[in-house]
Amino acid sequence: MDALLVGLAYLIGSVPFGIVAGKLRGVDLTQRDVPGASGTFRQLGPAWGLAVALLDILKGMLVAYLSTFAHAPWALPLMATALVTGHNWPLYFGFRGGGGIAPTVGFFLWLLPQLTLTSVALGLGVAALYWQLYWKRARRGVYPIPAGAVVGYLYALFALWGKPQAFWALLLVSAVVALRGVRMSQGKW
Repeated sequence: MDALLVGLAYLIGSVPFGIVAGKLRGVDLTQRDVPGASGTFRQLGPAWGLAVALLDILKGMLVAYLSTFAHAPWALPLMATALVTGHNWPLYFGFRGGGGIAPTVGFFLWLLPQLTLTSVALGLGVAALYWQLYWKRARRGVYPIPAGAVVGYLYALFALWGKPQAFWALLLVSAVVALRGVRMSQGKW
């Protein structure tokens, strides 16, 4: 049963709402950018980007809800990892997906709302400062949202020390998001 839930988490993660939004608008988002919420925002505008972010967060929340039916202690970390892996490398669209931040937020928002909201606020604050103090002028290096996300992820990892299932879930997810980030920085969408 738990292995089926992990597989289902990957399949749910593989629903790339950014690609769906692009198809609705007649644009292939994978040609120039990552088809997650931020890539959708850059290519289709704020309303579409926000809609994709909310849908990606909701799919993360759905997988977190499904994790409550798992029995083995390894199921929660693997379901979180499968969700984000599916989002980053979706089965349905040639393994070219988003960066994994929104489904991570949704997954942990369902399980640990206060910690997640604090991490998101911290990450967005760092992203805003980074944008204001550096990115606005230089326009090179790491984009502001991933830069802020690193801080949010690190804060959450430290806060989860001593909670093994949640800690390992976030650590594994962080590794998947970091791997995707490195690949994106190398121009390998």
